Amino acid sequence: MSVPDWVEIANKLVTPAIAALSALYVYLQYRRAQRWKAGDLAMSLLGELQRDPALALACQSMDWGVGPLLIPEPYRAFFAKDGSGELPKVMQHDPAVLARALKPALDPATLADPRGLVYRHCFIRLFEHLDDISRLLDTRQLAAEDLQALKYWVRILHDYPYAPADSAPDQTFMPALAGWGFIRVTQLHGKLGV
Repeated sequence: MSVPDWVEIANKLVTPAIAALSALYVYLQYRRAQRWKAGDLAMSLLGELQRDPALALACQSMDWGVGPLLIPEPYRAFFAKDGSGELPKVMQHDPAVLARALKPALDPATLADPRGLVYRHCFIRLFEHLDDISRLLDTRQLAAEDLQALKYWVRILHDYPYAPADSAPDQTFMPALAGWGFIRVTQLHGKLGV
């Protein structure tokens, strides 16, 4: 018994079509999973700005003109013990000390003020974190639309509202970024469409 010609033709057409549709479905599922992973990674990286004490101090000091800042545990040793023999847990924010601490060349005034050392360490940590985010954007492991909350911080890096009177708003963070080689961080401005 022979198979009709139309059945053989249909078999030759339908089988590749089913294979192509299956491959397309698998590809779309793969892209969807990648998108979810990228979104989760972005949320995790943004969450670090609050969870990591050094990153949180850097962000709070960019956001506040004055006020108390919690000193991250590893940096409390920079401070002298108080009357009860305890290391302080809080320091008073001072944008002038911050600006001085972020000069690329470490100066004696920063070395003499524990707050300057804390600022310097915390901002280097923040710049490293932002550099990683920028690199992940370059390699398309992150999407800019998932990082919209980062625009606020990138704006402040370019235009610090609490810059000392003797300094322009763009001269607090930008020289440090350039001097320490964090060029990718300076590029975040354009990558995020700020």
